[in-house]
Amino acid sequence: MTLNLTNEERIFIYDWFRNLLGQELSDKQLQDLQAGKFEPFLSFMTELGFANYTAKFRQELTACMLYQHPRLELAADYAQLFLLDGQNSALPYASAYLEGDFLDQHLAEMDGYLQQFKLGINKVKNEPADHLCVYLEVLIKLIETNSLSQSIFIKENLLSWLPSLHEKTNKVKTQRQLYQTLLEWLVAFLKTEIR
Repeated sequence: MTLNLTNEERIFIYDWFRNLLGQELSDKQLQDLQAGKFEPFLSFMTELGFANYTAKFRQELTACMLYQHPRLELAADYAQLFLLDGQNSALPYASAYLEGDFLDQHLAEMDGYLQQFKLGINKVKNEPADHLCVYLEVLIKLIETNSLSQSIFIKENLLSWLPSLHEKTNKVKTQRQLYQTLLEWLVAFLKTEIR
């Protein structure tokens, strides 16, 4: 299924995923989600055919609000999923899933994109160049510049390892499945983008 979206819509979607997966949810993000600020977006995604993901996302969000400190519970889930060692967490880095010459070529391509778009790595967050959110930032730049290589980038640079990351998150025990749902949804959306 290929969706007929404007570049602005696609950028908004990828930016939304990037913001929710890039670090623990902030108080403001959680308040915005609780207050329904993103309901129009979730409804839009439902209309696009992602009803099962939006429903699951809403369900996870509602369930975590029953905790006394929902942001802390989600922060603990985020840490458990993405911030521990590679044995106990699902590290959000391509280098955790790719190997050998393929990994070297992959990282060299990413370095090229970072130079092309003059993107710096976030030293404050200690974010390596092969972090999922860096890939999403590069994809956003490819969309903004109307690059013909968007579909190739999605297929070769994201879908070559992102399904493995999602699979690994499903093996990590967390209180809620919010982040696993987001990753599964992102993979499903990316697959619709391959032309």
